[in-house]
Amino acid sequence: MSKAQRYTPSVHDVRYGIKGILLYLLPIPSLIAALISLGAGQVTQTLISGGAFAVYMIAASIARQGFKLEGEYTKRKLARAPKTPYKTIAALMIALNTGVLAWLGTGYGLAASILLGLAALLGFTLYYGLDPRRDKNAFSSLSVSLDEVLNALEAAEIKIKAIDKARTSIPNPDYRNRLQNITKQARDILTTIEDDPTRLSQARKFLKVYLDGTQRVTETYAKTYKSGTPPQALETDFAKVLDSIEETFAEQKTKLLENNTFDLDVQIEVLNQQLKRETVI
Repeated sequence: MSKAQRYTPSVHDVRYGIKGILLYLLPIPSLIAALISLGAGQVTQTLISGGAFAVYMIAASIARQGFKLEGEYTKRKLARAPKTPYKTIAALMIALNTGVLAWLGTGYGLAASILLGLAALLGFTLYYGLDPRRDKNAFSSLSVSLDEVLNALEAAEIKIKAIDKARTSIPNPDYRNRLQNITKQARDILTTIEDDPTRLSQARKFLKVYLDGTQRVTETYAKTYKSGTPPQALETDFAKVLDSIEETFAEQKTKLLENNTFDLDVQIEVLNQQLKRETVI
């Protein structure tokens, strides 16, 4: 029976997944105005209203990227502040666009248009807030630096995403499900480290050997599949390796939580030797 678990988005994921949808709906009157102006043959007014609508749509997409990064930042105990202030950029675009539209499109005076732009900026800021600007560290004292932990977590996440990407190109549904379970467990390990960054020193070798090996195995198998049906021997070896990875990973997670470094190293070495021994890689 497959060990894969159905993906169930959390309330947090749903909240940040739909956040900002309103920004696509509010400018619809600009689109309607542009269409009416077009029907009336008013080229200038059509360009102003249509251009304003386009800018609002671009700003909404930029804001959504900011919300996505904010969601990742919010749910983690350790996180870097977003390098690009997408929400702030979107807020400024909306404010400027609102002011210009009020001035050129609806005939408001310059002062009133500026006030309307500032009102749009204030409304965005109060409702959505601006971008987080400080790195997030829930621990007052760490035996490793924050950068060291974040770099390790980000490197591990890149490998997990590579495994996920290779997984989607494997036609065998059982293998896809098992790899999905493996990447889920990998992310559980990252959460464990995030909960207690002092575990990084124990998990470093584990993350590197395990994830590197799993990534190589999966990508090599997926590549072989693209070039034709793999030989039966490869199928057999790949299935064995998946068995070992799944079982070993679950054990490693337990050992990591128990701070059992000796067992951790021994089992990593066993898995490493198996990855080298099998002809999959």
